[in-house]
Amino acid sequence: MSSVINQLEDLLEGLDPVVTEDYVDFTLKQQNEVQIAKGITPSAPANYVPVTKKTVTYIVMAAITNDAGDVLFMQEAKSSCAGQWYLPAGKVEPGEDLEVVN
Repeated sequence: MSSVINQLEDLLEGLDPVVTEDYVDFTLKQQNEVQIAKGITPSAPANYVPVTKKTVTYIVMAAITNDAGDVLFMQEAKSSCAGQWYLPAGKVEPGEDLEVVN
C-alpha cells in the first residue's frame, strides 16, 4: 500500500508515474488467451476494435487530500451497495464531453 501512496504523492507533485509490470496493458489477443487457458470464454471477439465514445467507456476517479493528509471518501447511496465507502468516481456517459463532466 505504501507504494501506491508514494506513487500518488509523486503524481500530485507533478512527477511522471513509475510504470511497473502491475500497470502493463495486454493486447486483446493476450487477454483472450489467458481467459481460454482458464477455461473462460472470452467476452470480446478477437476482431474487436475499440472506438472512443462507442465501445470504450471512460471511468474517472479522484483521490483528494487536504493539508492534514485526510482523504475524501464518498458513502454510496445506491441500494445495491448502500453504506459502502469509495473514492469519488464515475462513468462518462455517451454524449458527455470528458472535459466538462463534473
